[in-house]
Amino acid sequence: MGEVVLASVFGATGLYWALTAAAMPLWDGFAPGSFFLPLVYGALLTLLSAGVIVVPMLTGGTEQQAAEEPLRKPLLVTGALLFAAVATEPLGFVAAIFVMLLFLYAVVERLPPLVAFVVSAVTAGTLAVVFRTWLGVPLPLGPWGF
Repeated sequence: MGEVVLASVFGATGLYWALTAAAMPLWDGFAPGSFFLPLVYGALLTLLSAGVIVVPMLTGGTEQQAAEEPLRKPLLVTGALLFAAVATEPLGFVAAIFVMLLFLYAVVERLPPLVAFVVSAVTAGTLAVVFRTWLGVPLPLGPWGF
C-alpha cells in the first residue's frame, strides 16, 4: 500500500511539472525553451509512477517477495551505485555504467542474462552518445578508450 501512495505522490508531481511546462516558452531561437526539461521529467515521472502502480496489479504483486527479503534489493542497489561511483574513473564511464547495469538487471532484477547484457550495453552506449557527443561532457575514459 505504501508503494501506491508514494507512486501517486510522484505521479502527481510529474503531472504538475508537465502541466506547468505547457505554459513556458516552447522555443528559444535555435534550441528548446525552458519547457523542455520540466516536460520531459514530468512525463517520465508520471509514466514511471504509473508503472509502479500498474505492474504489480498485472503480475500478481511483489509484496510477498519484498516481505521475504526486506533489505536485499536496497543493499544490492546501494552497492551497485557505490561501485559505479568508485569505478568510473579507473574503468571509464561506459564500462562502469555497463557493469553496474548488468549487475542490476541480472542479479537484482533477475532478468535473463542475454536480455540483461543487451539492455545494459544499449543503455551505456546511449548515455555515452548523449553526454559525450551531444552535450560535450568530458566523461572519464578507461584503459580501453571508452
